[in-house]
Amino acid sequence: MRRLAGVLVMLGVLGVVAPACAPSAADGATRQAGGTQEKPFTIVVLPDTQMYTVSDELAQSLAAQTQWIVDSRKKLNTKFVIQVGDLVDSWPDVHQWERASAGMKILDDAGVPNSVLPGNHDLDVTTGESSTYDTYFPPTRYSKASWNSATVSYGGYLGENQFGKDGIDRKNKDNYSLLTVGDTKLLLLSLEYETPRYALEWAQRVIDAHPDRRVILAVHGLITTGGARSTATERTDVTPVTEVDLWRDFISENCSIAMVVNGHWALGDKGEARRADVNACGQPVPQILSNYQGRANGGDGWLRYYTFDPAAGTVDARTYSPTLQQEEKDDDGHFTLPVDLSPSHDRVLLRGGSDWKVWNAQGPWPSGWTKTGFDDGEWPSGQAPLGWGKGVETTVDLGATDPANRARAMLFRQTVDLKDVDELSAVTVTTRADDGVAVWINGTLIGTSHLASKKPTSETFADVGRSTDNATNDPITFTVPKGVLRDGENVIAASAHVNYLGTKSSTFDLVMTGSPAAGDRD
Repeated sequence: MRRLAGVLVMLGVLGVVAPACAPSAADGATRQAGGTQEKPFTIVVLPDTQMYTVSDELAQSLAAQTQWIVDSRKKLNTKFVIQVGDLVDSWPDVHQWERASAGMKILDDAGVPNSVLPGNHDLDVTTGESSTYDTYFPPTRYSKASWNSATVSYGGYLGENQFGKDGIDRKNKDNYSLLTVGDTKLLLLSLEYETPRYALEWAQRVIDAHPDRRVILAVHGLITTGGARSTATERTDVTPVTEVDLWRDFISENCSIAMVVNGHWALGDKGEARRADVNACGQPVPQILSNYQGRANGGDGWLRYYTFDPAAGTVDARTYSPTLQQEEKDDDGHFTLPVDLSPSHDRVLLRGGSDWKVWNAQGPWPSGWTKTGFDDGEWPSGQAPLGWGKGVETTVDLGATDPANRARAMLFRQTVDLKDVDELSAVTVTTRADDGVAVWINGTLIGTSHLASKKPTSETFADVGRSTDNATNDPITFTVPKGVLRDGENVIAASAHVNYLGTKSSTFDLVMTGSPAAGDRD
């Protein structure tokens, strides 16, 4: 595989209605996309339900959630429901599983396609096992569900040796489903808590077996309420796979993963966050947390739904409580993001996470460092993302990063051998860098971003403080002018500039992709 190195609520009347301002995907006008009519559709994410399962009273909120999903299905054109783990609060408690199962059964009885996965409360973190999960949510609950059809189906699970020998039977703890909506083909992949290596190896085989499908990945934990990825682990039955590992070694390396959703993390009323990072092919991948268990009454029934518009290449996220019958309208609860669900035809000319030569020192920059023929033999090298600060792990000695001796910019060089450059209709460079960045190809400056000067030097500061951990700081993309690239050896060079010498972070990664002429696409 690729690089894997609390609380009581009285619900007098269970009134279930669709939100007054919900967009009507089914009733709205369709848009033209690639010569076909593409209609927006919705996928609902059901956050951690653990607090609803602790009593019959609170379980009414779970029932309200799933009944609302059924009742709003036509209006929202809902095609699938993803539950992101912690179905229960205590995995040995059969009564909690009975409540969880009854709540999800409302979807089953109505023929609404859905999936589940185990969170840390759903299994024994010392053994990885959960007989109760296996009993109440086995593979047969999904493989024999009435909703299986030509356009949506339960695909399988880790343990049935579907794509080679699995070596372990995790039953439905790791599973996938297939969804086709018009011309959009999706693989909905659900992976267990702190996804072990064996589950990632299986997931890789599943993705590889479906190269024509974009992937929406569901895991229990990935980003925290602060938008960071944790290095802490809880399971002791397997070699730990941290959230940092999961992004770096699996998600970022699989360019078909279009979006990731997770739960788990909550801090009081806070249980929402999002960020986007560039994968190895230069595509931003939204990672989104929604978990409301810390709010009143076990979460007051809040859930998240995503309406995808394939023609526009966007997803509209909304947060609604069937229990309270109200919508959350702040920026954390209602936002729109770019998400491309179409298969990519781009040719990756330089992958993210590649090895780069690095120069980090005060004083004038070396003469000719952006051009071919420059000797960078004494520059240290390492795998991107490079730099220092939160989320950067590198073994490269960057020299003086103390503010008293810090340079205003780090320099990076990479040599790429290319062929058939003339067959590319457009080439773009996408960089994830803070605070500011400049990029050269074969000595030609192709673009700058957030710099105090358009002609950067070793004295140039960034004009604003940015952090690549901040979801509002989108990747920077430059178009490469025709004639700059050539067949054979090309030098890609970049400078990452700080906003002030005392900054806590400076990071860099870069991807270069080319779009083939229409006649050259597969």
